[in-house]
Order: sequence, then C-alpha cells, then structure tokens
Amino acid sequence: MQPNVNPQHPEAAYHCGRLLAILARLQYAALGDVGAGVIQRYYTATSQTPALLIGRLIANAKNHLNKLEGGLGFWYEDKIAETMSALGDSIPKTLTLEKQSLFALGYYQQLAEMKKKKTDIQSETKTGSGLNLLFHLNN
Repeated sequence: MQPNVNPQHPEAAYHCGRLLAILARLQYAALGDVGAGVIQRYYTATSQTPALLIGRLIANAKNHLNKLEGGLGFWYEDKIAETMSALGDSIPKTLTLEKQSLFALGYYQQLAEMKKKKTDIQSETKTGSGLNLLFHLNN
C-alpha cells in the first residue's frame, strides 16, 4: 500500500473516492464555504452506490469549473479526467463494505495530496520563490 495517491490502483472504488475528494475541493474553490457541501450531502451515498451519483456530481462540477479563473478550472478538469480514466469502462453500481473502505482510502489519500500541495505552494509563496501555481499543481 502506498502512503500517497496511487493513480494505478486496480480498484474502481478507490478512484471513486479520489474523484469525490477532487469534486469537493473544486466546489470549495468555486464557491467557498457553502455549509452542507458535496461531502456532507453525498459522501455516504456515493461510497455505497457511486454509479447513481457520480454523473450528477460531474454535471454540477461543470458549473463550478466555469467560476474559476487563472487556469485553475483547466487543472481541475484535468484531474477529473485523469481520475475518470482510471475508472475504466464503467462506474460500480454498488460497493461492498470492503470496497467502501477502498473508497475511503482513495478519498483521504487524494485529500491529503491536495492539502500537501496547497501547503507547499503557500510556503513557497511566503519565501518569495515566485513559482507558478499551475506548475506545482501539475507536479
């Protein structure tokens, strides 16, 4: 098991969890704190029946992408596309308890990776290194 995100993980449940973390962060980037967001409303249902909800969440994400500036929308769209590609040809209809654990693993590993990158960018901004935001987000 890797301590970080594993883009080659063989289980679709893992990538469904990753996708939800990306969509939640996208919502926050576009709208700020909305109270009951994607995670509060959809985490449990998506971790049990991802095929029923991911289409709706992706459709809503398109609205959020349009609100972002400075290339950030393109970065999120690339992350969504990369994660959706890892799902293969279909999204699982239901997840067993074991697969729900893999969903959680993917969700939290993706969340940790995005938080780490944000922290790295903030510390480099404070030190005045002036590196491009998109360079960091893509690496």
